[in-house]
This record gives sequence, C-alpha cells and structure tokens, in this order.
Amino acid sequence: FTKNQWLELKNFCEKDLKIDFLSSPFSLKAIDLLKDIGLKRIKIPSGELTNIPYLEKISKFAKIIYLSTGMSNLTEIDLALNILNSKNKKKIFLLQCTSEYPCPPEKSGLNVMKLFKQKYPFVDVGFSDHTKGVSIPYAAVTLGAKVIEKHFTLSNLMYGSDAKNAAEP
Repeated sequence: FTKNQWLELKNFCEKDLKIDFLSSPFSLKAIDLLKDIGLKRIKIPSGELTNIPYLEKISKFAKIIYLSTGMSNLTEIDLALNILNSKNKKKIFLLQCTSEYPCPPEKSGLNVMKLFKQKYPFVDVGFSDHTKGVSIPYAAVTLGAKVIEKHFTLSNLMYGSDAKNAAEP
C-alpha cells in the first residue's frame, strides 16, 4: 500500500468504525511508514521478536505494543521486553502463541499464560490463537487473557498464508 492508502485505512477504522487501527510491520521501512501516519499501536509478529534493530525502532514511538511469542524462549522474551521498555514505559500485551497452523488445542500453551503473569507482572497477558474454533480463546480469557488475536477470512480457499487456517464466518 502507499502511504495515502495506509492513512485511508487508519482513518476509516478510527473515524468511521470507531476502532483502533494497528498493524504488524515486517521491515524497518514499514515501521517508518507506520510511524509517519501516526500509528501508536504495533503488533510485533513472533518472527520479529529477536530482531534487535526492529525492536529498538518500535520502542522509540509505539505507545501500545502487542508482542507475539511463538518460537521464542524466555531469554529471548526477556531481551525483547527490556528493549521495548527502554524508552519510557509502554503498554505491552505479551501474547502466548504456538506457531503451528492449525494448532491442536492440546498444544495451545494456555499454561504459559500463568508463567507470563508471574514472570512479567508489568505487562498484560494475551493469547494469539491458531486453533480451529473458538473454545481455546474462551479458555484463554478465563485464564486472564486481556486480548485475543484470531485470524479471520471470508473463505479458507482464499490466497494467503493465513487463509486456509483462519476462522470463517
């Protein structure tokens, strides 16, 4: 998208729909673009959790951060949280995530949310769901998840890496 298209999406969400707009940048250039359009909420995908220059750049402007933890260990999460909190105090949602598509319910890692709450009391815990259905996200909320990420699609037959494993209407 062009910068103007990003602004149009942001304005449509915030002004017309009255919902917060956020995005997951996948490059330093994309971070700059999101900063330029005034984005304050950023979702960091699991694959970027160990990307130090990426985290440092986001830490300088994002006010609310959603950090997905799939494929990461506690040492990597510690480092990422230290970097993200280095520039002023941020609102951070630490999302338990199992990077398996689709994720079997028994591998969803709901138990990890308790560990996150104990180890990182300065963040809110959330859940990034890749299971089929909606029972696991409900369980995550009962365990204290403040935010749920769920992939949706109009059809599992659509193009894209998430479409075949996303929830349909």
